Amino acid sequence: MTDFQRMVDLASERLGGAALWATDEFFASKENLLKPGRGTFIPGKYTDQGKWMDGWESRRRREGDRDVCLIRLGLPGKIHGFDVDTNHFLGNAPARVAVEGVYFPDYQPLDELLSPEVVWQEILPPSPVQPGSQNLFPRDAVGPFSHLRLHIFPDGGVARFRVYGEVTPNWPLLLSEHRVLDLASVQHGGVVIGASDEFFSDRRNLLLPDGSRDMGDGWESRRRRGPGHDWAVVRLGRPGSLVRAEIDTTFFKGNFPESCSLEGCSAPGAGATVEALEGATWRELLPRTKLEAHTRHAFRLQPGEADAAPVTHVRLNMFPDGGIARLRLFGAPAEGAEGTR
Repeated sequence: MTDFQRMVDLASERLGGAALWATDEFFASKENLLKPGRGTFIPGKYTDQGKWMDGWESRRRREGDRDVCLIRLGLPGKIHGFDVDTNHFLGNAPARVAVEGVYFPDYQPLDELLSPEVVWQEILPPSPVQPGSQNLFPRDAVGPFSHLRLHIFPDGGVARFRVYGEVTPNWPLLLSEHRVLDLASVQHGGVVIGASDEFFSDRRNLLLPDGSRDMGDGWESRRRRGPGHDWAVVRLGRPGSLVRAEIDTTFFKGNFPESCSLEGCSAPGAGATVEALEGATWRELLPRTKLEAHTRHAFRLQPGEADAAPVTHVRLNMFPDGGIARLRLFGAPAEGAEGTR
């Protein structure tokens, strides 16, 4: 997995991403592009249109040079890379793809997005893709963008489209409406920058905005047989003074942690790597506290010194191992502070 693939999929259907419009979707629907997984192939399954395919597939083009799909990102942000996955599209993959983007801070109706007056910026120039493959294209943190146009040349099918990057919250709007926010939420720019173990499930699940769907929809480590404990480090979307935490073990019944603790530090220049926090000074936010199975726990956090610097990163420790569905860290954003990246 590349570094950019560890970032947030800004186009994820689960985060609100949507395929809004396409020039052609004769064989397979554009909505499949943003679904989870890499797509499924069912031999011998056909529809009235032809072979059933789990992706977006246009008919064979006889005029023009491309098909286009318009996508609204679930969360606007800076883009670090694309995954154009042609899984199962072997004799019908596009020859090349390209991506353009635009940023609108507010909702835009479809007719306005399709207007020729919209100025689209090229993010990925026409680039060759391989059939049946995850075609990865790193970018240099361009944006922010709120909408994309995926071009395929001249036609064909793409199973899944991933847009990895950093969320760019609309902080002026958020701060005008809220005094206390979940500063760890992926919607507010929070990201899990590292974890000791992700054997069973992805650390990024911790900060998803909705509740967990099953045991695989949280963060779970393998069974620890030696000393020590597991941990995950969260970079807050914005520095702040944390006052409350929610630690949710829903669906973790025979594998919840025995206990947990929380620590915070102020390292505004540390960015998105755990290694950059090596010299940071951590202070206790929540002492080691017993947890229960299949429970959403709410904890009041320890206040810091009156002159303490705003917290930028939080370390969740779970003893000795196990699974946690969601982590929420509520606090007041620091006045005048920018994001922690």
